[in-house]
Amino acid sequence: MVNTSSERHEQLTQWLHRLVEILRSQGGSTWRSLVLTVSGKTAVMDLDGTQLRLRADGEDSLQVHIESILEPHPINFCSESETFRDIINGRLTLDAAVANGKIYVRGNLQDLLGINQIVMGILADSAVNPELQRLWEDFDTLWFRPRSLPPCQSIEQQKPDYGYLITHVPNDVLNIEVD
Repeated sequence: MVNTSSERHEQLTQWLHRLVEILRSQGGSTWRSLVLTVSGKTAVMDLDGTQLRLRADGEDSLQVHIESILEPHPINFCSESETFRDIINGRLTLDAAVANGKIYVRGNLQDLLGINQIVMGILADSAVNPELQRLWEDFDTLWFRPRSLPPCQSIEQQKPDYGYLITHVPNDVLNIEVD
């Protein structure tokens, strides 16, 4: 099991490179979405306190450069491993994880939509791709687990509140009629 900070940085870097290579070799819409979304961009991710800076260069010959960072940087993506496990095992939806704050992601609308498309593609591909399944098994087995697991909600209880903005508009504004 991966326990020290340097081991976690190294292992997470290896898994991310492996994920990119699996997607590259399989090709298809998930690979195209990845290239379009991340090419020419840099992001800082935090998984269970392990922070990495990812930089992607190139078009179809996409190269992902990953480096450990130890000093504080603005985070573009933050989550915990148990959230990943819950999503991969179908106990939590991606939308609910973002809406409930279990996944923090920052970017412009186009980037966020691209990231959503990539993640949904990877999850769909995982059902039929044995290499992705092995990657998830390695993550689940080797990445550390917290001492106590958080309680899981049923899928019905995870429905995100999409009407948040409209429910906070005053009724007198909603009742305005324009001729």
